[in-house]
Formats: sequence, structure tokens, C-alpha cells
Amino acid sequence: MKMKNVDMLSGSITKGLLSMSVPIMIMNVMTSLFTIVDMTALKHFSSDSSVGAIGVCGTLITLLNSLVIGVSSGANVVVAKRIGEGNKENTDKAAMTSIMASIVGGLLLMIIGVTFAETFLRMTNCPEALLPKATSYFKFYFWGVPILMFYTFAASILRAIGDTKKPMIFAILVGILKVIFTVLFLVFTDMTVEGVAIATTIAYLVACVLAFITILKNDDIIHLDFKKMRFYGKELKEILFLGIPTGIQHSLYSLANVVILTAVNGFGANASTGLSIANQFDGILYNVSVAPSLAVMPYVAQNAGAKNIKRVKEIIVRAVLITVAFGASLGSLSAIFSGQLSSIMSSNPEVIKYSMQKMVIVSSTYFICGINEVMGGILKGLGKPIVPTVSTLIFMCLIRFPWVWFVFPLCPNLTFLYLIWPIGWVLSIITQLCAYFPAIRKLEKKVLV
Repeated sequence: MKMKNVDMLSGSITKGLLSMSVPIMIMNVMTSLFTIVDMTALKHFSSDSSVGAIGVCGTLITLLNSLVIGVSSGANVVVAKRIGEGNKENTDKAAMTSIMASIVGGLLLMIIGVTFAETFLRMTNCPEALLPKATSYFKFYFWGVPILMFYTFAASILRAIGDTKKPMIFAILVGILKVIFTVLFLVFTDMTVEGVAIATTIAYLVACVLAFITILKNDDIIHLDFKKMRFYGKELKEILFLGIPTGIQHSLYSLANVVILTAVNGFGANASTGLSIANQFDGILYNVSVAPSLAVMPYVAQNAGAKNIKRVKEIIVRAVLITVAFGASLGSLSAIFSGQLSSIMSSNPEVIKYSMQKMVIVSSTYFICGINEVMGGILKGLGKPIVPTVSTLIFMCLIRFPWVWFVFPLCPNLTFLYLIWPIGWVLSIITQLCAYFPAIRKLEKKVLV
């Protein structure tokens, strides 16, 4: 294996996980800033209606990106597992199946999105005044989804072989190109929201080509034979079995936040605005906290494939310590300086107060979210994706309904409302631990046989 890649089967686990986690953090944070870049550019070069049009598409685009990233994690785990098993032919099959899945899946999503863009927006009660521009933006965005999906899967394959630096560099390049092309379209053409969407696609196209070339250069690890490029049944089944539940799991977070929003809206416009501001910072914290879980998946998968159970257990401890260190330190800073951070986006004291309420409770406990995500990543790396998905469905989504409808009215204070976040994370961790111990014992028995 080339020195530029992380050797997951030997060497320092902490150093290896950090080498993989930090680039993922940077890449995820860059992606989360894209909507902010679009809205800021339109604010200066277009109208408020254009800004609003992109804003109302934000939740749906987050759901789409979560689904794509989640499904691509299936490719990440399967390719990493094949590398750990030391089977070159099956590794190639997994990589080629992943690429085919990204192409076919991207085209299907494009057709569905372009066809039903307006329908999806109407389902979210998009204001009629924003609907024409929002529909236009959404359709143009979906035209580029095949490129986005191909790049996401290619980046997952690179992470599976231990190369996270290149995807990070590509993500930074996407951000720079996106800003440049967005400004060019807005200044030199009559396009507004359409130009922003096209700029995104062009930026990802460049990264897509570079990621694919990088995979081809790693021919000693993965060889893509274009004559044999097709779906391989066993590999496709594993990728979908791991990827679809993960995609659904990630999407549920966005859906669950809608439930909380309905309760917060009852406190007035200032409370809703405060929540929106807090969500921007919490989104960055989430992307930081979730990074070790994305790094731990291929790490566990490779070593489980190599039947190195002792190293698997060590990986788990290191991953938890890393996510606690990042989550607790950044989360504490976010809570301590919540007032100053909130004032960046608003000068209204009431809005700042409402924003601080959420950040003090949720930001300071985000390290618990990190532990929960790492446990989910470990189970997926062991080939057990159902428990994390069900756990998320119950404790991140369904539990919020009785909390908002029955528990919250007993103490109608937003600080009390926001306690559901750490409570849900703790309950989810306990559930996943109950699945982890039997899974690791089963793996130990296989090694002894």
C-alpha cells in the first residue's frame, strides 16, 4: 500500500484515525457552508426573492445530500472490508459495483427530482411568491445530481483505501470554484438561482474528474477494468444493505428537526429566528462530531475482514476518545461564546437570547452525539447497519413527538424542550451497546473456528 494512504491494518490507530477524521471534518464543514455562500452571493447580486428561493430548498437539499452520503458509506465499508480480506479480485468488484451504483442511482435521482421538483416544494408549503424561482433552482440542482453522486462514491472509495487527504483537497477546491463560478454567473449573465446551481455542478465536475483519476492511479490497490464494469450481485447487495439504512438514518435528523420547529414557532418569530441561527452553528458541530464515525467505518471493516479482533476493540476506544475530545472542546466553546456567535447574524437581543438557549444545552453536549455516531459507525463497519438506523428513528425522531406533545407542555420552556437532544443520544448509545457486544462476540467465535 502506498505511503500516502493510511494503513488501517497496522501502525498507530490514533494517528491513523486523526489522519482520516480531520480531512473529513474539513470536507463536511465546507459542504455545510455551500448554502450560506449561495445566499450571501445572491443577497449582494440579486434580490431577496432569490435568496428566499434557495432558502426554502435548503431542507430538501440537506435530505438529498444526507441520503447520497449515507448510501455511499455502504461502498466505503464494502470496499474496505474486501481490502482487509486481502482479496484483490473482490476488491475490484466492490469498487466497480460502487461506481455503477453511483451512475445509475444518480440518473434515477435526477429524473425523479427534475420531474417532481415543484411537487416536492409544494409538499413543504413553499410560499407561492418563491415557488417559480425555487422550482427553477431545484431542477437545475437535480440536473447535476449524477455528478454529485459519482463524486461522493469516488471519495468514499478513496477513504476506504485510506486516502482522506485527496477528498479533502477536492472539497476545498469545490468550495473555491463554486464561489468563483457563482460570482461569474451572477455578474456576467442574467441567471440568478439557475447560475448558482450550475456553478455548483461545474465545481463538482472538476472534483469528480480528479477523484476518478486518483482512483485510477491507485491501480495496485483497486484496478478498474472497464470491460468488466458492471454490477456484481453479492457486492451490490452488501452496499445497499449497509448504505440505504445509513442514508435513511442521516435523513431522519433533518426530518426530526421539523418536529422541534413546530413547538418553537409557538413562541413567535424571534424564537424561530434564534433557532435558525443556533442550527447553523450546531450544523458545523455535527459535521465535526460525525467525522470520526465516518473514519471508523472503514477502519473497523478492514480489520474485521482481516479477523483482527483485538485491533477492532482498540479502534473503538480510540475513536470514542477522539470524538469526545473534539466534541467537548468545540461544543464548550460554542456554548460559552453563544452570545457573541449569535450576534454575528442578528443584533436583536431577543433573537440572541433564543439562540443562546439552544446552543448552551445542545452545543455543550454534542460530544454525546459524537459517541452515538461512532457507535453507529462501528456497527456499520461490523456489517450491522439496522440497529443504528432503528435507534435513530426511535430516539432522534419518534421520541420527539410525545416529548413535544405531552412532556414539554408540563414545563413550557425552550431550555427544557432542547433537553430531548442529549436524552435521545444517551438512549441511542445504550441501544447500540446492546447490539455491539453480541456482534463482537459472534466475530470472536468466527475467528476461533
